[in-house]
Amino acid sequence: MLLEDEVALLRKLPLLSRVDPGRLKVLCFASDRESFAPGEVLFREGEASAGAYVILSGSVDVFKSVEDSHYTKTGSDAAVAIIGQSSMLNDTPRRATVTALTDVEVLRINSSCFMQLMTSCCKSSEGVIRSLGAQLGDADVAKKAMSSDR
Repeated sequence: MLLEDEVALLRKLPLLSRVDPGRLKVLCFASDRESFAPGEVLFREGEASAGAYVILSGSVDVFKSVEDSHYTKTGSDAAVAIIGQSSMLNDTPRRATVTALTDVEVLRINSSCFMQLMTSCCKSSEGVIRSLGAQLGDADVAKKAMSSDR
């Protein structure tokens, strides 16, 4: 995959959609591409985080033991997914175990590289903050809807 293709995929992520394409090129260049076979663990709940994983292709199973819940995330040209973004942003342990369901290709974004990008460009930081604010608002609305259903 070409660098421009990776940048285009990252721009599909709400978290990075407002980041300058030039900055995203730097982030892609500093990130690692990794492949996982079905059944391989990308990371385990409770492990220290070193970054987020952008699923470029394939599907993963996400399991949270506290909630005893499973859900699937899929990456494709139409719907790129990111996992581990909260751990990347606040240096907390992984909140779930993620296992490859199919052959999976990811771009692993290093936390320190991401934070350097954010601190070096106010405009990129503003875009990420606005995206996080929107995600928090969406999560709050969903939480209220779930509690009113009970």
